[in-house]
Amino acid sequence: MTVYIIHENDVWLPPFRKAFEKLQLPFIEWNLSGTHTYSLNKPPDDDAIYFNRISPSSHTRNHRFSCEITGQVLDYLSLHSCRIINDQRALTLELSKVKQYVELTKSHIRVPHTAFIASATSINQQESKIKENFIETLKKTARENFFNETTQIWTPFISKHNRAGKGLGVHLFIDDKQLEKQFENSINNNIDDEFSVDGIYLLQEYIKSPQQVINRAEFIGYKLMYVIEVDTRQGFQLCPSDACRKTLDDKLVKQSTDEIKHGFNIRSNDSFTDNEKKIIKQLENFLQERQIEVAGIEWVDDGTNIYVYDVNCNTNYNVAAETRFFGDMYGTIKLGEYFQKQLRKD
Repeated sequence: MTVYIIHENDVWLPPFRKAFEKLQLPFIEWNLSGTHTYSLNKPPDDDAIYFNRISPSSHTRNHRFSCEITGQVLDYLSLHSCRIINDQRALTLELSKVKQYVELTKSHIRVPHTAFIASATSINQQESKIKENFIETLKKTARENFFNETTQIWTPFISKHNRAGKGLGVHLFIDDKQLEKQFENSINNNIDDEFSVDGIYLLQEYIKSPQQVINRAEFIGYKLMYVIEVDTRQGFQLCPSDACRKTLDDKLVKQSTDEIKHGFNIRSNDSFTDNEKKIIKQLENFLQERQIEVAGIEWVDDGTNIYVYDVNCNTNYNVAAETRFFGDMYGTIKLGEYFQKQLRKD
């Protein structure tokens, strides 16, 4: 019996390979970054588990259509009743922040105040009038949602892409003038990273943590594995994977080693507040109801309320942080052990 790993980025695979080999768990890699063909009438290997860990940031690695291809592959596998870990439901949720906030809200989980602006065509490829209209719509949306006409005070807000990846397109603003300047610069200088791949841009209330941290909860089999605390003074690009750190360091806000020793710290279970215990249970139920077995979900606590703002169905584990707190390959070993249990069931 075999685990098929559906992915598009070899850089993220070494920790999984190492753990699965240690467990003697047979696996085959399906890298959907190239050209592929499948016959709908030809059944795939049914003595297997298919693990979908495609990433919504695939387009940033020039794998523009990997997510769309994955959707068809998952449909093909479901046609033949294959056992899929994180099926089409997970992929659909992964690819849309708007859908994430809708589903979280349905489950009575608090999310930040959010508005979105959609452009049916790429704004960097349009005539100046269309670009101007888009920026004016952005400013109008910001004012309607984050400006108090009575007090004349702005609520700080951030921009982000609907189909996200690596924190690209995330910026903090204190008014619409800053917003205008940022988008004018992106459009005029044709900065690819600043353009949303699906044409949908979000403006969202900035939730400030008194401790300047966010929390990312890792789940396997719908259950919490651990919570990792991330120091946000480093910036908004918070991919937990060590592979991400190597490519993102040049874009981070630099801090001295005395201020930030690690950036990522795994929390002990006895450190959770009552609010955090409640949100963890809500998130476990949220995943169970949607049959999303493996996920990393991020929240921020403003000191009064907890806000969930990101559901990652393709999750990486921070090996350096795990090694300090648990030992080598903790997350990937736990994942492999879960797969072994599922294979025995099947």
